[in-house]
Amino acid sequence: MTEVVRTEPVLDVPGPGTLHWRYAGEVRGYLLLVKAGLLQLMHPGLGAGVEHHSDFFNEPWERVLRSVPEIQGVTFDYPNGAETARRIRYYHTHIKGIDAKGRRYHALDPETYFWAHATIFDALFQMIDLFDHPMTDAEKERLYQEGCGAYRAYGVSDRVVPPDFPGFQAWFDEMCRDRLEVTPAARGLIEFAKEPPATFPLVPAFVYRLARKPSARPLWWHAVGTLPPVVREKIGETWTDRDERRHRTLRTAIRRTWPLLPAKVRYSARAREGYRRAGVGPLG
Repeated sequence: MTEVVRTEPVLDVPGPGTLHWRYAGEVRGYLLLVKAGLLQLMHPGLGAGVEHHSDFFNEPWERVLRSVPEIQGVTFDYPNGAETARRIRYYHTHIKGIDAKGRRYHALDPETYFWAHATIFDALFQMIDLFDHPMTDAEKERLYQEGCGAYRAYGVSDRVVPPDFPGFQAWFDEMCRDRLEVTPAARGLIEFAKEPPATFPLVPAFVYRLARKPSARPLWWHAVGTLPPVVREKIGETWTDRDERRHRTLRTAIRRTWPLLPAKVRYSARAREGYRRAGVGPLG
C-alpha cells in the first residue's frame, strides 16, 4: 500500500491521504483511553448522561471498547464514514435529563457533544506527539481541521468549534479549568482504574487474573501523567519531576520499539479493514 498526505483544505470526513487515516487506527491510542475517558466524564452533562443512561458502573471497559471501533469507523468506514457518524449521533438522541445538581443535560448539546469529540482529538494529538514524533505546527493544524471535518459529519451544531488549533488549545484549557468537575461517573472511573474490575474483555481470563492488581498502579500512574495539570489537581493527584523523568523514559521506549512490531499488531481491526478496502494505508 502507498500513502500520500494531501494538503488541500479538509471539507469532509477524513479518509485516505489524511493524517487521521495514518494515525487514528493505531493501537497506541489505547494508552490514552483512561485519560480521554476521565476528561469526558468530568464534563457535567456528559458524566450525567453516562451515569443515567448506560451500565457504566457494571461494565466500564465494555462500554469503552464498544465505543472506540464505532468512532474509528467515521474515518475507516471510508467512503461511508458520514453514515457511521450519523448512526452514532442517532444513538445519543434520547440521552437527556437532569443531573444531581438540578442542571439539565442533553447529549446533543453542542458543548457536550463537541467536548466528547475534543477529548478524542486531544488524545490522538498526544499519542502522535508523545509516542511517535513531535508534531509541527502545520501538522497540528492539519490534524485539527481533519477532526473538525469528522465532527461536522455527526450533524450536531458546530457553533462552539474553535476555528483553528491555537483556538482549540485555548478553549480546551478553559474547559479543563472552568467546566470540569469530579462527577459521580468520573469518580467511578478513577476507582475502576485504581482497583480494576474482575474481568477485562481484551485479555484471557487467566492472564487478566494474574495481571490485574500488579498492572493497576503503573497504568493509573501513566494515565495521571498524561492529564492536564489542572485536572490532576482537581482529582487530587500529584506529578513530580521524578515522575516526569520516568514517564519520558517510558515514552522513548514506546517510540523506539513500536516500529519493530508487526504492522498487523499496531493497528485496530477497524483500521485494517479500511486499509484493505481502500488499498491505501501504512500496512506496507
